[in-house]
This record gives sequence, structure tokens and C-alpha cells, in this order.
Amino acid sequence: MLGSDITYFVAAATAGSLGRAAEQLGMTQPALTKAIQRLEARLGVGLFHRTPRGLELTDAGQSFLRRCQTASGLMDDAVQEARDIGGGHAGLLRLGMSPASAHFTLNALFPRLRQERPAAVLQLHTAFGDALLDALLRQELHLAVCPLPAELPPEVEGEPLYDDTFSVVCHESHPLAEHTGQLELADLMQYEFAASGKHEFARQMIERALAGADLPLPRVVVEANTLEALVHIVACGGGRLLTVPPRSALPPSAIPAKLVWRPLTLPGVQRRIGVLRPRHTPSPMAQRATELLREAASHHR
Repeated sequence: MLGSDITYFVAAATAGSLGRAAEQLGMTQPALTKAIQRLEARLGVGLFHRTPRGLELTDAGQSFLRRCQTASGLMDDAVQEARDIGGGHAGLLRLGMSPASAHFTLNALFPRLRQERPAAVLQLHTAFGDALLDALLRQELHLAVCPLPAELPPEVEGEPLYDDTFSVVCHESHPLAEHTGQLELADLMQYEFAASGKHEFARQMIERALAGADLPLPRVVVEANTLEALVHIVACGGGRLLTVPPRSALPPSAIPAKLVWRPLTLPGVQRRIGVLRPRHTPSPMAQRATELLREAASHHR
């Protein structure tokens, strides 16, 4: 009985109202209300606040929901791994990629992983490195390919794949487009930037390099959480903006014709892309994906 009540609780928590959840579950709202009350009585805590706008989780409800979602993910893993070990080669891989590593990761895994495991379920997620690490800690991902942070929590291990460098991207009408040599940080300071958020790893590295060179922070006038958005903003900025992405972040075909790349020297900055994974024994799918990533990295270097 408790198992069904947990299913009903998760549905209500994600739907935001008992009416919508009951409709999704194909049951009456009074029956769903009784199931929630039964679960709250069993746990000894309230899981929801009833408000005029619908349901809001209590602190206990939020914590319980996270645990339920983690348990559901682990059960999916167990089912898929049993099928995989049993010879069905089904498998499940939940893989995270940072925007800068997505092109490398997709080329490394496709089409080979699909050809080798045609019945496998692949769930791909793109986010910046801090969000991917949090997802690994919540056991929502099996692997993540992203910049390796300086320190990792004990539950997670990292394996370097390749080193990446930074470049300046600007419109062909931008003054820096005429620069033919290696750019230095000081060359950029009079211009406005389009950049990722303050907590994103690449921006932190650039600001660390500026501080080390006794230079001011960049004048960031536009922030975006995808590289594609940053490139589009620079392309449409009329030659006034620049951005500083990792060199391998975008394939040449994804760069608008009116933009130019210029190499940039960042003293003391090493950006290492790697694979992050929990320290427990990986599934066969995660092991194979890691092998393909290593193979691709050996050519990438």
C-alpha cells in the first residue's frame, strides 16, 4: 500500500494540484486525498501546505520528494542493468554534458554506442559543470563530461580526457578582428563582454586570470547560459561585443560566417575536460561510454 501512496505523492508534488494529479493518475480527487493523508499519517509529518494556488511542499515534503525521485532512478537503473547483464543489451545511460564539451561527447558516443546497444535507453542532459556535479550527487546521472573542478566530493571521481584552450570570438567588424597575433587579456579590457553566469566554471577561470594579472573584471553587459546564445548575441551585436568561449566548444559549422576566432593567452589557466562519475561500480553502459570517451580523447589531443 505504501508503494502506491508514494507514487500518488510524487504525482501530486510534480503536478502542483490534486485535481491535475488525479486526472493524470486516472483516479478521483477524494481517493488521491485519502492516499496523501494515509502517507502523511504513516510518516508522521505533513508533506503539503494547502494554499489557494494549489499544493506547496513542506520542508519535509521537499526532502521526501528528492529521496523518492532518487529511489525511482535507482530502480530504473536496477531494471535496466538486470536486462543488460541478462543478455538483452538494453541498458540505461543518463549522461550529462557541459555546453563546451557537448560537441566532443556526441561525436565520441554516436553513432557507435547506438550501433552497439540498439535497445539501450540514452538520456542526455546539457548543463554547466556545477549543475552536473549536483545531479551526480543526487544520483540523477551516471556520467558527466565537463571541466574538472579543483576539488571533488568524496562520492565522485574524475578522469581527465583532454585540455581545452580559450579564444576570443567577435564580429568581423569588431576592432579585435584585425588583430593577427595572439591576444593578451589586456587587449580585451576596453570592450564589452557577453558571458556565462558568474558561477560558471569558465567565467571563474577567466576572472581568476584577470585578477592574477592585476586587471579589472570584464564589463559583462549580457549573460546567457548556453554557448549558442552567446555566439548569436555577439553575431547580432553590430561589432560591439565579444565573448571568450573554450576553443573546442563549437564546431566550425555552428559559427556564423560574420564571426572570427582569435587565440587568447590566459596565463596560469588550465582548463581540463574530463568525465565525472560516482565511485560505486558503474553499469555496463556507463563503462562502455567511458571507453568510447577515452578513445575519442586520445585522438582529440
